[in-house]
Amino acid sequence: MTTSSPAVRKDVVIVGGGPAGMAAAWQLRDRDIVLLEQNDVLGGRTKSHSRGDYWLNLGAHLFPAAGAHVRNLMADLGLETVEVPGSKTAVSFEGPRGRKVYDARRIESYPFTLPLSAADRAQLVRAGLTVRLKVRSYLAASRPQPGETAAQRRDRMARFDGDRTFEALLGRLPPSVDAIFRTATRRVPAEMDELSAAAGISIFAGNWAGRASGSPVNLMGGSGRLGEAVHGRLGERVVLGAQVSSIEPDGDGAVVRLTTAEGRSTIAARHVIVATPAPVARSLVADLAPEVDKALGSVAYEPFVSMAVLTRETGPMPWDDIYAILTPDLSFNMLFNHANPLRGTSARANGGSLMCYAGARLAREVIGLPDAEIERRFRQDLGRVYPQLADLVTEAVVQKWEHGNWFQTPGSDLDALLRYREQPANVVHFAGDYLAAVSGSVEEATTAGVETAHAVAAALTRC
Repeated sequence: MTTSSPAVRKDVVIVGGGPAGMAAAWQLRDRDIVLLEQNDVLGGRTKSHSRGDYWLNLGAHLFPAAGAHVRNLMADLGLETVEVPGSKTAVSFEGPRGRKVYDARRIESYPFTLPLSAADRAQLVRAGLTVRLKVRSYLAASRPQPGETAAQRRDRMARFDGDRTFEALLGRLPPSVDAIFRTATRRVPAEMDELSAAAGISIFAGNWAGRASGSPVNLMGGSGRLGEAVHGRLGERVVLGAQVSSIEPDGDGAVVRLTTAEGRSTIAARHVIVATPAPVARSLVADLAPEVDKALGSVAYEPFVSMAVLTRETGPMPWDDIYAILTPDLSFNMLFNHANPLRGTSARANGGSLMCYAGARLAREVIGLPDAEIERRFRQDLGRVYPQLADLVTEAVVQKWEHGNWFQTPGSDLDALLRYREQPANVVHFAGDYLAAVSGSVEEATTAGVETAHAVAAALTRC
């Protein structure tokens, strides 16, 4: 595609091809739009590689039940999902007799099944009860109130125990118990002394929400199928390898300056949707009001590093019925079995697909290392979780993500940004998972993209 000169305006330019940007572009597909993405594929953290019967997921992989915005997008695109039947609460834990995978299915039983001292069991029970009671309050508070708008609900939930850290909520814990909760929060990714109590509680809410919240799914063929499908449908309205340098409000529109393989260019637009991580958005948009700039600056992220591996087993393995394993005291904090959704759907095929995930501090420790060194460390610890894996890995792909999901901190204050979004005269709009109440996800990013697109569509209609 050849980008336009400022004399010829697009209706909408969307900057950023992750879930928020893709959702916004899809909603506005009947308008004159262009979607700019700096990478060579759409999808953001929904990235994967196809490998025969399997796929290598490198980022987001769990999607919510039917009815969610991201599921609606998948349905529009004709994408197939598959349920995740395996356990999502297994723990690989070091005891006096070595490391073992515990799969109790109900996390309430872990104080009685993990190899802990009597004192540590009591502390795990205390901390678990604290979380359980807070989850109950959180789930009750999250129910929409009669006549409440989505914005009002978000504002209310953002004030649910958001002024202290998750670490402060739990109090002092013995090292073995602290390791369990600290490892769990790194899935966000965040550290316990960074994220708010509410954001920490939200991690565990899904475990106790029951079937009422629906079963999560994977995208058949890998999470990257989402970006492929959006690109396939939008065609030349997608520009990959587009490095945006600035977004400048200009009268009743805005000017986007960018560089592609064809050189420098400029696109004028009636509206611009900035669907990038908050620090990137903050650096791109000119003449931000100080209070909006400050709000974007309060958005917190931690990195994560993943390693997807293809395996070559020729029969059933002990992890076949497990989807997610918490792995305290290793170089990665989660191990995911992305072949699990395929087990039971047909005869078990040879091989498999796993993903190691290191978030927050664990990611910071390795993100600057060469991929080969990260692979060495992760493969070494894979063998500590399941010794069989030492000789089964045939391929490993390392992926570094500078920005994980947004998470609320006690210092988060997005009120000015939320007020800005309500102003109908805006020509520059923001969309990202940081517009959620307490923590981000693919669904929260998609929701932000859909809502922002609706606001832009309404503004275009008024003109």
